[in-house]
Amino acid sequence: MPGLLPSVPRLAGPFVSAAPDVPTPLGVLEFGAVVDRRPVPRQPTRAHRLPGGALIHRWECESVELELLLCPFEASATDFTVPVDACWGAVWQVYARTALRRVELSAAFRAVPADVESGYDGTQAVAAVSLGNAGTVLTLSGSDEEDICARAEAGDSVPRRWAAHLDDVYRRSPSLTWGVEYVDGYRGLTWTLPPFEPGEHAVLHAATSWRTPQPDDPEDDMSTWWAAMVQPSYLLAAASAR
Repeated sequence: MPGLLPSVPRLAGPFVSAAPDVPTPLGVLEFGAVVDRRPVPRQPTRAHRLPGGALIHRWECESVELELLLCPFEASATDFTVPVDACWGAVWQVYARTALRRVELSAAFRAVPADVESGYDGTQAVAAVSLGNAGTVLTLSGSDEEDICARAEAGDSVPRRWAAHLDDVYRRSPSLTWGVEYVDGYRGLTWTLPPFEPGEHAVLHAATSWRTPQPDDPEDDMSTWWAAMVQPSYLLAAASAR
């Protein structure tokens, strides 16, 4: 499998193969994967650092090769949002060495402070949750089923076969056996992908943004939500920057 960002040099290590986490003011955001009901180890086979500081975690198993890029990125400036404190992106690449019946990818908090309130914050083609307390507002987002099928139809880094599921997505058909789930208490997102045939690959992303609320913020401020509305290409470009 060509690695994520093959044109960007991976710096010589060794680097500690730490579990893929992003520390936030609300706790540690953890990234994980389960392949055919078997959890992928938290510790990657190896990890690489890119010149710009991004990290690529890589796992090699008998049935699958998996890479996960974690990188900070800058939110796009708008005239209807205020600056955020931080943004982080994640990009997974899954390569099927054998047929895969079920691949699950997740971005979730194991625990958050007791005063945190959270809830659904998605919209068309977007899966998202927002969490917050008096000190921090945070949004976590990624693709929903409609967006995954649209990318398949466009041949955008997921198997084209998956576009055939779009009608079932629109009808919310009971035959749909894959999709996005919201972790209990809206603490994160889990993506169950359609089956893979040998040699197929898929790219999926997640993004998070947070900021400290201010007394003069508008009641309906959505700055962290807009900051997290990015595509994989935007995150790959941010990771490529030196």
